[in-house]
Amino acid sequence: MIINIDIIDYKFNIKQEWIMRKIIITAILLSGLSFGQEHLNPDRMKNMQEMETALATIQKGFLFNNINVVKNGVKDLKITTMHTESFIKEGVNKEGVNTLAFAKTQAKDITALADKIVDTFEKGDRYNAANNYLQILSKCLSCHQTVRSW
Repeated sequence: MIINIDIIDYKFNIKQEWIMRKIIITAILLSGLSFGQEHLNPDRMKNMQEMETALATIQKGFLFNNINVVKNGVKDLKITTMHTESFIKEGVNKEGVNTLAFAKTQAKDITALADKIVDTFEKGDRYNAANNYLQILSKCLSCHQTVRSW
């Protein structure tokens, strides 16, 4: 009888192990699917990080009153805005907005405002340069809200 209990116990452990494996594999697959959305296009994350770094560089130039730092940030920002297609879901969102066209318009506006930052900063008009910077942030946020449905 003891032998039979050991055999039953052994079969039960195998069954438990198999169930645990199924649960773990399912959890891994589900987490991969849910978190994999951002990694479908790795350029998206890289470009967004580069934009954030460029904006931080511009801000640092303001704080240190250094036109060269501001120019470097503007140059980097203009380069990254040329690659907006990497983080756009092409199509029409639920409000009926063509997201790709909207993002490209925002990118053009950001580029124009970035040029204004350099012009106004060089003229010594720090407040208008800062206002242009805030307008860029506003363009970023509106794009995130419209395109990424934040």
